[in-house]
Amino acid sequence: MALPIRNQLIFANSDVISIIMSLRPVLIVEEGPDKGKNYSSDSVQIKVGRGKAAADFVLSGVDTSVSRVHFAVIRRGDTFVLTNLSANGTTVNGVKTPQALLNDNDLIKIGLLTVIRFRLEDIAAMEANPSYR
Repeated sequence: MALPIRNQLIFANSDVISIIMSLRPVLIVEEGPDKGKNYSSDSVQIKVGRGKAAADFVLSGVDTSVSRVHFAVIRRGDTFVLTNLSANGTTVNGVKTPQALLNDNDLIKIGLLTVIRFRLEDIAAMEANPSYR
């Protein structure tokens, strides 16, 4: 089930409007040597790869066909775009692509062994739920 894309508007005063994005991307390794590892961030860009100095979400070097920086997820407003940064390529839902608009539950395959699920956390809904605390 895809989560709705929405923003929360907070009026600080009549002149200033702050927009807080209520969705956070989560990357979860579902297959491969790093199975179970996950990463989430409120950053505008998340770089994924095996390079400790260059990637935000660092994967082990076991799958050597994963590049040091294999792909990036970039927030553009209330959407998320995957950009391939590797000569080895990236597939989203079985389609090799240089760039793709990501949706909740999309599967990203990199290297020979690694499959990552893209999820969206609804931060506002989680914080409104008393069991979240």
